[in-house]
Amino acid sequence: MTSAASAIPATNRRIEDWFVGLALLLLVVGFAPTFYLKPVFEAGKPLTLLVIAHGVTTTAWIVVFAFQYFAVNAGSRERHKTVGVIGAVLFGLVVALSLVTAVARVASASPQVSGPAPLIGLAYPFWVLFEVTLFGIGALASVRRPEWHRHFQFAGFFSFIAPATARALRFVVPAGPIVTYGSLLISILLYVGATRLKDVRSGRISRAAVVALGIQFLTLLLLFFSLDGASLWLQFASALTGYPQ
Repeated sequence: MTSAASAIPATNRRIEDWFVGLALLLLVVGFAPTFYLKPVFEAGKPLTLLVIAHGVTTTAWIVVFAFQYFAVNAGSRERHKTVGVIGAVLFGLVVALSLVTAVARVASASPQVSGPAPLIGLAYPFWVLFEVTLFGIGALASVRRPEWHRHFQFAGFFSFIAPATARALRFVVPAGPIVTYGSLLISILLYVGATRLKDVRSGRISRAAVVALGIQFLTLLLLFFSLDGASLWLQFASALTGYPQ
């Protein structure tokens, strides 16, 4: 059977390589100050065992994703499949640890100092993880349809890098809506750029994934700019974390 990658023109594969490489760079740059190079930057809170487990597991999953991506692009679909189970297990651990880490961060914040900000801020990682999980399930369900599987993997990967992109953006702009929505917009642009394929079948799923990413973007707009939406979210986040409204 011809793999999805082998059907992609070499020029498009090179375009994909650039976008995937940029995403990997954003991941390293975004998390370098608070994890990878923390002793150098001395930024952020002290690393807990939970944060270390989250960081190590996430790094392992990214390494497996990169291996699978470059293996299938090199025409070695078998090597891609060999580590597929490992990637799936790591993906589940990453989503679970990401959610637990985000909730624990809010639960440990001081209400007297932070006010409602931690509850509002939890919306960002929560919806990113929700989107990533949907794409991950799509990738697992479409393993026998290479074009769909490939696009779901891309959509999940580029969605996942949004928090790292947000941290990287803080090097050039202050924290705020520009960082929040700018990172989500960059995820969409990276996905669209990497999946500029000529195949009609993969084009359909590509458009569907872009629509899903757009829904995520609009949902966060609603949560942060609609009083009713913010109120509902504050109630849910408070119940989830135990942090008072």
